[in-house]
Amino acid sequence: MTDLPSARSALIHPHPGEDEPQLQQAAASLLGLLDQEQLGVWCWPLAHHRLYLSDAARQLLGLLNPVPDAPQSYLERVHPDDQARVEQALNRLINGLSLETALHHRVQHRDGHMRWLQLSGQRQSLANGELQLIGLLRESRAAQTYAIPQQAKEQGFQHLFQAMPEALLLLDLHAGCVLDVNPNFERLFGWSAAQVLGRTGKDIGIWANSEQPEQLFAAMLSQPLVLNQPVQLFNQTRQRIHGLLSWQQLQLDQQDCLLVSFTDTSKQLQAEAALRASENKFAASFRSTPDSMIITQRETGTLLQINPAFERQFGWTSTQAIGRTTLEIGLWREPLERQTMLTALADDGRLEHLEVEFSHRDGSHSTNLLYGAECLIDGQVCLALTLRDITHQRQQEQALLDSQERLQLALESAELGLWDWHLPSNQLFASARAASLHGLANETYNGPLESFFTYIPLEDQRTAVAAFKQLRDGHLSNTRTTYCAQHADGSQHFLEGSAKLYRDAQDQPERMVGVLRDITARTLREQALAASEEKFASLFQGSPEPICVTRLNDAAFIEINPSFTQAFGWQPEQIVGKNALEIDFWLDLEVRKQLGKQLMAQGQLNNVIAQFRAQNGQLLTCIIAARLIRVGRQRCMITTFRDITAQQATERLRILSEEKFAKAFHASPDAISISELRSGRFLEVNQGFCRLTGYQLDEVIGRTSLELNSWDPGQRQYLIETLARDGHARNLEMLARDRDGQPMTVQVSVQPITIDGNDCLLLIARDISDLKQAQAQIEHLAYHDSLTNLPNRSLLMDRLSQQIALLKRHNLRGALLFIDLDHFKHINDSLGHPLGDAVLKMVAARLEVSVRQEDTVARLGGDEFVVLISGLEGTRAEVTRHVREVANKLRQLLSEPMLLDGHRLQVTPSIGMVLIPDHGDTPADLLKRADIALYRAKASGRNTLQMFRKNMQEAASARLRLEHDLRLALARGEFELYLQPQVDARYGQIVGAEALLRWNHPQHGPQSPIHFIEVLEESGLIVEVGDWVLTEACHLCAQLLDEGLINAGQFSLCVNISPRQFRQPGFVERVERSLSASHLNQSLLTLEITEGIVIHNLDDTIAKMLQLKKLGISFAMDDFGTGYSSLTYLKRLPVDILKIDQSFVRDATQNPNDAEIIRAIVAMAQSLGLEVIAEGVEHEEQLALLQQQGCHLYQGYLYSQPLPLPTFRALLAHAKQRPPLN
Repeated sequence: MTDLPSARSALIHPHPGEDEPQLQQAAASLLGLLDQEQLGVWCWPLAHHRLYLSDAARQLLGLLNPVPDAPQSYLERVHPDDQARVEQALNRLINGLSLETALHHRVQHRDGHMRWLQLSGQRQSLANGELQLIGLLRESRAAQTYAIPQQAKEQGFQHLFQAMPEALLLLDLHAGCVLDVNPNFERLFGWSAAQVLGRTGKDIGIWANSEQPEQLFAAMLSQPLVLNQPVQLFNQTRQRIHGLLSWQQLQLDQQDCLLVSFTDTSKQLQAEAALRASENKFAASFRSTPDSMIITQRETGTLLQINPAFERQFGWTSTQAIGRTTLEIGLWREPLERQTMLTALADDGRLEHLEVEFSHRDGSHSTNLLYGAECLIDGQVCLALTLRDITHQRQQEQALLDSQERLQLALESAELGLWDWHLPSNQLFASARAASLHGLANETYNGPLESFFTYIPLEDQRTAVAAFKQLRDGHLSNTRTTYCAQHADGSQHFLEGSAKLYRDAQDQPERMVGVLRDITARTLREQALAASEEKFASLFQGSPEPICVTRLNDAAFIEINPSFTQAFGWQPEQIVGKNALEIDFWLDLEVRKQLGKQLMAQGQLNNVIAQFRAQNGQLLTCIIAARLIRVGRQRCMITTFRDITAQQATERLRILSEEKFAKAFHASPDAISISELRSGRFLEVNQGFCRLTGYQLDEVIGRTSLELNSWDPGQRQYLIETLARDGHARNLEMLARDRDGQPMTVQVSVQPITIDGNDCLLLIARDISDLKQAQAQIEHLAYHDSLTNLPNRSLLMDRLSQQIALLKRHNLRGALLFIDLDHFKHINDSLGHPLGDAVLKMVAARLEVSVRQEDTVARLGGDEFVVLISGLEGTRAEVTRHVREVANKLRQLLSEPMLLDGHRLQVTPSIGMVLIPDHGDTPADLLKRADIALYRAKASGRNTLQMFRKNMQEAASARLRLEHDLRLALARGEFELYLQPQVDARYGQIVGAEALLRWNHPQHGPQSPIHFIEVLEESGLIVEVGDWVLTEACHLCAQLLDEGLINAGQFSLCVNISPRQFRQPGFVERVERSLSASHLNQSLLTLEITEGIVIHNLDDTIAKMLQLKKLGISFAMDDFGTGYSSLTYLKRLPVDILKIDQSFVRDATQNPNDAEIIRAIVAMAQSLGLEVIAEGVEHEEQLALLQQQGCHLYQGYLYSQPLPLPTFRALLAHAKQRPPLN
């Protein structure tokens, strides 16, 4: 017998490296599907008396020899009980009769096991008149099921029924209703047993053909055993299922039953459809393949078919070639080569790579590779040949291997153990080899099965016995199992056993024969290999180091581990199959080349540094190690990477850090030393240490701090204890000594370090002696006034808190005197701050020598001083009297003249007094109330004393309420401007007016400017209110001008400017905005300033005045003559008008001095070219005196009091009719 000739044999081995023709693919797919479905093809040309078998058929029959043989060899394999039926079936086919049903029979393999097969076939007539038989072989499971003896069925029916792979139903033979179904029926059709029990197939709706049930049921009653009837059934979801129906009558529990088996053939039908499609593809491929293809008779070489490629290549058309032999048309250049081809076909069963010279119709020749194989067409043995035109000679490769001989040698050399188990008696015979493999004595064994398995572990016994039972009960045709034997000496042996069942003449299980093989070495190798592979996989996948496996021949990546992905960025699907050059992995290809040579020469690489490029372009420096390995049959290389990029950077930073440390160590101005922790021996010191201590370098190294006496042992021990507790010591203050023994305060920081394995101390010391002195001075300054060295507010408050508690505890009293120097600001402004500071020092000195040692004199700031008197005994009246005496004494002392820098000065104080604790029990309350008493003393005319009284608190509260109301007054529109005319007495004309602020309180009515102007000044509200006055005055003046009531060249509006308002940044711009907003001519505006503005920062004052003068604005000096030094600055100021204060005008007619002052002011103004206006003129005599002195401009009640705008407007309109005076 030989392999079935087919197109597959000729086409499945194309030339290496070239594409397979479509014909070869189609043929391979055709027979591949049949083999996959275990469908064996057999063919018997009756004239040649040879039997051809496909691969699947040969496997089913257990045949290994591919050499053709007579059909009798097939019959020799058939079970003796089935040979007559097989011969009868073949004779029917030879005589041209069909088989009514497929023939089920048994064949016996060489290893002794029996297999059930199903044989089908038909007779065919070939074109040449010859006859052949052709058919299919498949394994028959149904026959196995129904071949079980009736007695075995009854005993093990339920077990077999549930375990069978086919869908089974047990029916009542006469009623046709379902008695039972197996799980595979439920799985295949979807109905549960509960849904079908007691119902007929028609009731269930399982039949796809409504007429078929009656026909089949009649056959079931008449035929006890029927196999493989094709039917179509519905499942529960109404899907059609194709299959084969088999049944057998049997009797269970005295009941006539019918066992029905259904085998699903849907997949088989699909395979047959695929087979037909494959044949169509074969035909299409034959016509369209670019290679020349021919089909010839084997014996004669007659051409049966050629494809278009053959016509194109060789020049013969189908008409010219078909029916003629290849020799007749002259295709073979050397006719003997055809015999060579036939010989090659006979030797190998197929033709591959046969180089042949062929002739063309035009006489030319070509060299071709010839591929081919035998095939059977209409009973004739033919050749399917492919002719591929080539230009280079190739050597034909020997394809046939004498595999059967090698296999035979292997079987003979294998030490196999045999056993034979007689089932009815349970006696087992085993060879000595089999007994020794089972751990028994090395001699033949004859005894029960259980004893034979004495040294087999219980679990393995169950596995082997279960397999034997399945074989015995007909579930398997043969069995193969592996188990373990635990010998008495403790050794363990792994065994592989196979068994085959033999039956007696009544088809009952009689004997089971098996073979044992010791597979311990193989199993251990497999286990070791599996463990090794698992260990390798675990190490490979779990390694923190990147690892990759690459092929040697093309450097393509085969596998990478997760760490490789994490380090370099590529996912496995992005890199596997590509080589390092494609992904630009190596930074330096020359290094890669050199390392490749080293690897091939040495077989390994160890700790080699190279640079690589990650997926994101980042450069990584790695230490790599590589080994040559084999993966399958491929030579590969496994490479491990250790990224040292960060390590190298760290190393560079460490070296740089050491360099920086060395530079910092030696260049630091601080004293730095390194000493041993245990001994204190100095290892290294810098120049800062030498400068601090006075020692030279060679005097220190190798010696200890105790030897140098740099500090006491207790201090070093304290350092070590601090280090042990906190891990470091920072900014500790310690006392050290230099070389001369001089003490010094140093700030020490210590850090533990390790040098060459020795614990050491890095100590940094800094001389802070000067710093400590500075800190002491700063601390002193924090509680003392820097000018007078008196206690400041902080120290006073602290002492005051202590005194309050002390006085309360001892039932004593104290006093607090709040002292303020009267008009001290004038001294600062006129004589300068240095002289003012000298005055303050003199005052401090006088106060300190005038109080007791236990009393405190403090300066709060500016010209404010406080005297704290403590420990006063007596009644409140007595203490009050004593305090007044002390305060009056201090007032008199401070009022005494003082001669400073050639200036004779006299400063008077105002003093406010409180008793402790009568007037408050907190420092803040006492200071506040002393301040209130001081304010009352100043309000009483200065240079006086005031003891705090409760009504003073009420006055202070009233002032706060007044300040609060003033803050609201501007927003609520409570302010109003009054205008007081300025008159030229020579003509009786109004030449100007002064804008004066008035306040109409919503509850208290009109308020006197004397009450609220000072509050505006002190609270700072004067700035905002002053801006409003300036803007409002400009608008009023502009209205009067628009109404024609004033003449732009003969009228001037005077607006008072406070010192604080004048000193505000942007004052000049605010004046410009007011003029611009009102569209007022600048020449109409005159700004009145006081000496308080002039004497403060004279240069800035003059600069602002000049800016405003450029705009056309005039300046008047108000209250001239009342200040300290008006004459000093007058010649520098760009003023236009001097206003004589009303204090001089008031008594000028009675007091010659005032009259003389007026004369001097007028004379000075005339000499400087300035105008003069007198204020407060109320009587004709005063006006006459002023005119005699040359002052003709005045304002006062003599002409008019300040008027609201409507009245002033009427006054202008009727200038000759003066309104009556109040």
